[in-house]
Amino acid sequence: MKTKVLLLTLGALLLLLAAAYLGAGYLIYNQLSVVTPGGSENAPNTPGDFKVRWGAWQAFDTAPYEVPTYENVRIPSRQPGITLAGWYLAGAPSDPAVVVTHGFSSCKCDAVVLVPAGMLHRNGFNVLLYDMRNHGQSDIDNGRTAIGNKEYQDVLGAWDWLVKVKGITPQRAGLYGVSLGAGSTLIAFAQEPRVPAAFVDSPYSNLLQIMNEELARNNYPTVLAPGGIFMARVVSGVDLLAHSPEDAIRNAAGRPIYIVHGTGAQ
Repeated sequence: MKTKVLLLTLGALLLLLAAAYLGAGYLIYNQLSVVTPGGSENAPNTPGDFKVRWGAWQAFDTAPYEVPTYENVRIPSRQPGITLAGWYLAGAPSDPAVVVTHGFSSCKCDAVVLVPAGMLHRNGFNVLLYDMRNHGQSDIDNGRTAIGNKEYQDVLGAWDWLVKVKGITPQRAGLYGVSLGAGSTLIAFAQEPRVPAAFVDSPYSNLLQIMNEELARNNYPTVLAPGGIFMARVVSGVDLLAHSPEDAIRNAAGRPIYIVHGTGAQ
């Protein structure tokens, strides 16, 4: 009888521990995945008139990078049923083109992408800026980021649009991404061998490593990371480890990738 009670108590304790671990995993996943659509403070920004609205960079002169003439566009993601909002900065039809992808909880209105878009345009590129799903004015699927595992299809949808609608030859349509947009860009680059080149600013490389670093930085035990990844499957049905930006290096096949990173604090 005592043995049975002991086993029942031990089983209940294990169930409680498992429930607590999964609950903590859900909290971690929820904290890292919920998207603030972006654009609130940057909503007034357009390619023709924008300002830097954060930190010490507010005095940055954006005038040389403004593009007064641009086209509002709606483009399909490569995943059916998702439509993305974009701005097309047209150059000459014969000019090469670049897809520009913003970061997490940001949007195409952010000067972080408007400045390089203006730089590219003034140097002879057609440029497509757009909002990833769950961001800006694009469609919302579940309001959470998949850390590039869904968003890469938005990158490829934007690239497809340049090729199919604007007639840019695949060999002259490259990719540019920042932060989450950089990771999504690298996954897209790995998945689509016709993309000729990618330039990425501050990408992550390995999701589990980044999660461990973020948990440690916020004084959480890193043992919670697998729980967060598991709860992503339960809550959103997405495998956060299905794709990795590192795949771009393995699948580059001689195509150029330019990676920019920094160590300084903002």
